[in-house]
Amino acid sequence: MIRAPAERFWEKVQFTESCWLWEACLNGDGYGHFGVAERSVGAHRWAYEFCVGAISEGLEIAHLCRVRNCVNPDHMEAVTHREN
Repeated sequence: MIRAPAERFWEKVQFTESCWLWEACLNGDGYGHFGVAERSVGAHRWAYEFCVGAISEGLEIAHLCRVRNCVNPDHMEAVTHREN
């Protein structure tokens, strides 16, 4: 039985009073990674797109909370590289 990406994703998150902490694979910089459709994507980017919507071309996701493994979309905003 193949499980939906959302089901697999949210079971890897520890929900705290503020941050939603990714508890699975982290890269060397501390950002979470999530495997979906046979590729790896940033866990924070996946959460943002799932909860908020598509990230416009040329923008990246900034963590307002400064916690790199946080996947709470309320703690993120889409900004230019320069702003980030």
